[in-house]
Amino acid sequence: MKEVTTITTIKLNRLKNEKHAEFHENIKKTIEKTGAGILGLESLYPFYATAFSNELESLSFIRKSELTAQISEQDSVRDGIYRGLSDTVRGYRNHFDAGYRVAANKLWNVLLHYGNIAKKPLDAQSAAVDDILREFLRPDLAEAIGILQLQGWTDQLAIENTKFRNLMTDRYSEPAGKTTYRMQTARVETDKYYRGMIMLLEAKILSGYDDPDFNRFLIELNAVIKRYKDILAQEFGRKNAASTGKAKMFEVEKLEENKYKITQNQ
Repeated sequence: MKEVTTITTIKLNRLKNEKHAEFHENIKKTIEKTGAGILGLESLYPFYATAFSNELESLSFIRKSELTAQISEQDSVRDGIYRGLSDTVRGYRNHFDAGYRVAANKLWNVLLHYGNIAKKPLDAQSAAVDDILREFLRPDLAEAIGILQLQGWTDQLAIENTKFRNLMTDRYSEPAGKTTYRMQTARVETDKYYRGMIMLLEAKILSGYDDPDFNRFLIELNAVIKRYKDILAQEFGRKNAASTGKAKMFEVEKLEENKYKITQNQ
């Protein structure tokens, strides 16, 4: 008697590189346990296996890339400088000197507009830092920087952002460093043959094919897919919670800002 009437779906493009490779490794093992021939996948499985091998090779380049490690380290350095600047400005908003508070709030409005840039994609972080530093050149904000003596912070942030940008340029200019595009292409190929095999399996289910080994395989296959769907759901839940928390923090900051402005206008 058939226990599985459909194969669970999953949005493979949402899996991060490591989890994507891990998913297909488990799918591959599950197929090999029963046998591609027994499952009627002999026409596509060799292409799937080859595509997945290419994906693993691309992933290996990413893992071993020296520039990738340097970029990650430099990103942390840049984030630290930006966080230090933000924390310093935040502290000055509570200064006993009204002039310092006014200057700090002018800068804080800019930082608040861009939010937590460390959560943005790497290239977007670089662009955001450039935009912030450009805004700080406005006469009123440049004056605020001078009052709070933050020129050292902004200069260092510009230096670290330039270092990061140069590393990214080097990464895409070296042959072995062009792994991002290579990995994306490899993933698409692996997923293409995976979906092709799923279509063949679905066709057997629709035809009413009933075999103990086939039915057992379908149960194991769905168990693997569900495991990674749960991982995606957990990640989405964490991101959603973080986004909600950020929105609440933004409302509090805006409330403080408005309260401050009301006090100033009285």
